[in-house]
Amino acid sequence: MRCTALLFLALPLAAQHADKSEPKKSHPAIGDSRAIAAGKARFATSCAACHGPAGEGGRGPNLHERGAWHPLDEEALFQTIRNGIPGADMPPTRLPDNQLWEIAAFVRSLTAPAIETTPAGDIAAGEAVFWGKGECGACHRILGRGGLLGPDLSNIGAQRSVDKIREAIVDPDADGFRGYRGAKAVLKDGRVITGVARNYTNYAVQIVDEQGKIHLLETADLRELQLSRRSPMPGDYKQRLSPRELTDVIAYLSRQSARPLPPAAKEP
Repeated sequence: MRCTALLFLALPLAAQHADKSEPKKSHPAIGDSRAIAAGKARFATSCAACHGPAGEGGRGPNLHERGAWHPLDEEALFQTIRNGIPGADMPPTRLPDNQLWEIAAFVRSLTAPAIETTPAGDIAAGEAVFWGKGECGACHRILGRGGLLGPDLSNIGAQRSVDKIREAIVDPDADGFRGYRGAKAVLKDGRVITGVARNYTNYAVQIVDEQGKIHLLETADLRELQLSRRSPMPGDYKQRLSPRELTDVIAYLSRQSARPLPPAAKEP
């Protein structure tokens, strides 16, 4: 019994030592935009019946929620897709290994930060669209440049996956725009303050105006408070930008990170 206990204690220590001396290398498909796109198509025909067309869940778990599978490293994820889960509803997948790795790359991309992927678009072109045609900088700030009404995007590539960045652009109402609602407050003294409500309770509201000034208003001092039922973010970017321009903007935003670019995140 003592030997067994010592063995269980020694195994994690040995694993930690091995991890430090010999870091695991990512499979070339992981983070590669072309492999992810191919994996998405294969996922639709092989996995979507249980996990949903976009991995949102159904009979199988929601793959956008890291809690369902985040302990799996890349090899374990690949083996799970290949062999299934005995005794559960997850069957084995009879596809060549290279195609299974494409599916694994897609599943990993659902939660991996965008900074860890290879951009599908042109980063420089996306930067030009962001600050030019898209007028994104009127509300959003990156590294001290831009507007103050929208969220700061200086670290967006490390905070969100590529799919979540795309969703925020083309469907800004999808996440319920929590903490980011258009607001108009009329005070009892006649003053009117408009901007974005960042925090709101029964007792007070915090509004950021176009100049970036924060107004903390007690509800007892308000005559009227109007909160938008939609996100202040324009919802027409799918029409305003071409598919290529949209891909380029996502590529540009995917590189915005407070931490260095990981070695595995290859440039296009």
